[in-house]
Amino acid sequence: MKWTDVKKDISSISQEDKNLIELTALLASLRKEKKMTQKELAEKVHVSQAQIARVENFSYTPSLKTITKIADGLNLELTFRDKTTKELVKN
Repeated sequence: MKWTDVKKDISSISQEDKNLIELTALLASLRKEKKMTQKELAEKVHVSQAQIARVENFSYTPSLKTITKIADGLNLELTFRDKTTKELVKN
């Protein structure tokens, strides 16, 4: 495959999909930093190891519920930041 084809494929990905890829890659990276296996994380959040693998391999689009469960299993919380001011949005 030529670079121009790859570049075209990459540029055709929606911003939402890019954000999801970035988020799932971050979760996988943090899991590895914590030296946690997919199986350990799966058991902690009550999903299958296969589901964790599918999320990390981008072969499955996880729901917000699944992302929240995975984040919780990694002792993380999801937060929102205002794009303009960069301030955290608090309830």
